[in-house]
Amino acid sequence: MKDTDLVVSGAELEPLIDDHALTHPRPTVDRNALQDHLREALKLLHVDLEDENVRDTPRRWADSLIAMTSGYDYTDVRKLTTLFRKACSTADENCQNLVVIGGTYKTLCAHHILPFFGRFIIGYIPEKMIIGASKIPRIVEVHMRRLQSQEHLAHGVADTIEKILEPRGLAVWMGGVHMCMVMRGVEQESSFMETNVLRGDFLQDEKTRQEFMSIVNRRGQKD
Repeated sequence: MKDTDLVVSGAELEPLIDDHALTHPRPTVDRNALQDHLREALKLLHVDLEDENVRDTPRRWADSLIAMTSGYDYTDVRKLTTLFRKACSTADENCQNLVVIGGTYKTLCAHHILPFFGRFIIGYIPEKMIIGASKIPRIVEVHMRRLQSQEHLAHGVADTIEKILEPRGLAVWMGGVHMCMVMRGVEQESSFMETNVLRGDFLQDEKTRQEFMSIVNRRGQKD
């Protein structure tokens, strides 16, 4: 799917701001066909589908994948920008404060379809607009509900916020635990990955960058 394609109409984008549109049923996906393919995949793995514990697994697996990849229904950056700007307000012309918003994310690794999850911290310095605090996690959610790498997730979130707000500076930090490193490969339970995206004032001004990183160091791995 190209960035200029959007399966969902403009009117149906509206719930992204306030509701849980990303977990709603998706008419864009052939649920029955997906369920049939997943059932065949389990057979190829020699899973006994008559076992009562897995008898309904193809349906549950299909439902999970449909919900966890719903971000593919929202790929038109222009329409997303227009939508989220409805949740913005004009910044005071003297406002140069660092705005910091944090939260958690969970997504699927594009390489192995295994989960990775962790915390994000996003900071921006307004130029013309500020956005409601709850909308930053919603932007992260749009991106996390696709098959991802941590690097692409961080840059995708940064690109979208930058287009919406056009800030003087933008910083995105993400820390994550990757089950593809815990359950396979190196099998390191303590593995942890960090990704930073710095733009504008955060890249050019050391004091601004240090202020943001001090918040990351204080809050990034807090329980």
